[in-house]
Amino acid sequence: MKSYIKALVIFNDKGEKRTVPLKQGVNIVTGESKTGKSALVEIIDYCLCSARCTIPKGKITDFSCLYSLVMNINDNTYIIARLNWNEGGKMYVSKESVEFEPDSLELNYFEDKSAIPYKEAQYEIECALGLFVTNMSTDSEQQGKKASLRNMVSYLFQHQNLMASKFALFYRFSDYYKRKDIIDQFPVFAGMISQEYYSDLIQLNNFKVQLKQKHKKQKVSEKSTAYIKENLSPLLKDYHALLEQNFDSDITAQKMLKLAVDLPQFDDSQLFGESRIAARYSELKEELESLRNEEREVFLKIKNIDNASNTGNTFSNMLKELKQQTSVAEIETNEYVCPLCGNDCNEIAENDSEIIEAADWLDNELTITEKYTADFSEDVRKLKDAHSQIESKIREVWKQKKTIEEKYISSKSLVSKREKVNYAKARIALYAEMSDSGIFETVDEDIEELKNKIKMLEEKIRGFDVDAKMSKAQAFLSDNMNRLALTLDFEDEYKPIDLNFGLTDGSFDIYQLQNNREKIHLYEMGSGANWVSCHIALFLSFLHYFTQQKNSPMPLFLFFDQPSQVYFPQGNENDTEVSQSDIIAVNKMYKTIFDEINKIGETTGLLPQILIVDHVDGHNLEIKDEFTAYIRCDWRNGEALI
Repeated sequence: MKSYIKALVIFNDKGEKRTVPLKQGVNIVTGESKTGKSALVEIIDYCLCSARCTIPKGKITDFSCLYSLVMNINDNTYIIARLNWNEGGKMYVSKESVEFEPDSLELNYFEDKSAIPYKEAQYEIECALGLFVTNMSTDSEQQGKKASLRNMVSYLFQHQNLMASKFALFYRFSDYYKRKDIIDQFPVFAGMISQEYYSDLIQLNNFKVQLKQKHKKQKVSEKSTAYIKENLSPLLKDYHALLEQNFDSDITAQKMLKLAVDLPQFDDSQLFGESRIAARYSELKEELESLRNEEREVFLKIKNIDNASNTGNTFSNMLKELKQQTSVAEIETNEYVCPLCGNDCNEIAENDSEIIEAADWLDNELTITEKYTADFSEDVRKLKDAHSQIESKIREVWKQKKTIEEKYISSKSLVSKREKVNYAKARIALYAEMSDSGIFETVDEDIEELKNKIKMLEEKIRGFDVDAKMSKAQAFLSDNMNRLALTLDFEDEYKPIDLNFGLTDGSFDIYQLQNNREKIHLYEMGSGANWVSCHIALFLSFLHYFTQQKNSPMPLFLFFDQPSQVYFPQGNENDTEVSQSDIIAVNKMYKTIFDEINKIGETTGLLPQILIVDHVDGHNLEIKDEFTAYIRCDWRNGEALI
């Protein structure tokens, strides 16, 4: 996914604006202290739906009534704007064509648009990015966490207090629960898994619980089998003996139970009333029909969702193909003249207008279909759970109805008057009732069916291959960090560099493997040069990795705030007290960043974006010409954000 920030635009209530223009690739904002450089990361974070405002109070907040990001996501431009916190902090999210220029954005653009709560805006942005995982639970009884845009930002921002920290690597990791969510949601952000994965896990766990319950019932049934044969067999022998018939006592307990509810008819009979039992039978019949109607409705909903998903995806793909086939070239004139006769050709201008209108309609249809053809697997799972409950109830009611039908209504109730025969039949009926109530219910077929379902789901989940993908991602991050470390400033005592990142163990920590055996964690390393080099190597590697993943919804930009602070604490590389070695180290740092961003673009076909704010102006660096080419704003000599 291609995504980057085109510009930050800040408005006051009079419509005056301050613009920070940005491009794909490297962007540098340089300047003196207190010019608003570090506020840029807070403004971006605020526009990405932060629950609170951390923009420094003062000139910037006094000036601003609206902050906005002009952001490219795939083939569209999104204007993401947020009102000043004192004015409620509501947001605007709107979509324009990819050609939309930030310079054309004015305050009156928002006049006909409705401000929405930041949570709604967050959902709109997540839809645009393709982040659709809504339930990360593995238990159907609970609503799990939702993969969130707010957890993405920890991979995007390196604030000034983080860049050279030995105690912290990630933004927002000080909160234990947020830290856990950010780590847990990495496979989603990396495009490894979708909502379907979690819905399958929930269903798998449900089946395992059901299987465990069936096994318990099976054990009860096994214990009961011997009891049934021991007690029912003599009764059946007596009964058949009274009828002058043979009885095979070697049959199974299940066959004995079936025989007990289907005894041979007697010669003597006696009629009895059936009105009340008939009414009960009718009531159960109606309940059964109602349940079957509910079952049909659930099946219809599942079918409709499947059809909607398939139709939506087909329609979306058709629109995308149509858009590729009918790309509209930019119209450069509104007037056409016939080259032969010299008369005006008004029909061509009218056709141009219709073509542009059709293209706008096509873009709008694409947005709607992409938003509403998201992953429906969680909805289908819930419907299947509902069906399972209805099906169980149907079996229960049907069993009651069938019992009444066979014992009281359909039977002609031919009963012997002989006391011994009646007594024998009553004792057999006791066991038949126990069987019908489910006490001795056999569950062997249910267990086999559940085992097959579990096996199929486990195979499907293994197909996601999450563990292997995580191991591969960890290897990439570690290898890429070590490649970058060769051109960064590390102390000699840690060479040869062997950096590792704990992705698969969930630690999300960097350590140096010293002499192939001793782990030296970041907090155990000395020197700010080592700390800042680790941060730069890791987060450039994350950016490289996300850019490679075709299914990743992660925005492809990165923010470094004051990376040179370790070497130039006062922010002035022209100071006579600054050593040549520090200048060389900063030169190496920037060259590594520049080269890596360009390398990512060359190897992946997507040029990610990095925004660096720093005091350094680059004049004393060996790569000063390249540095200067990447400067978007130079806030010196009275120039500032506000």
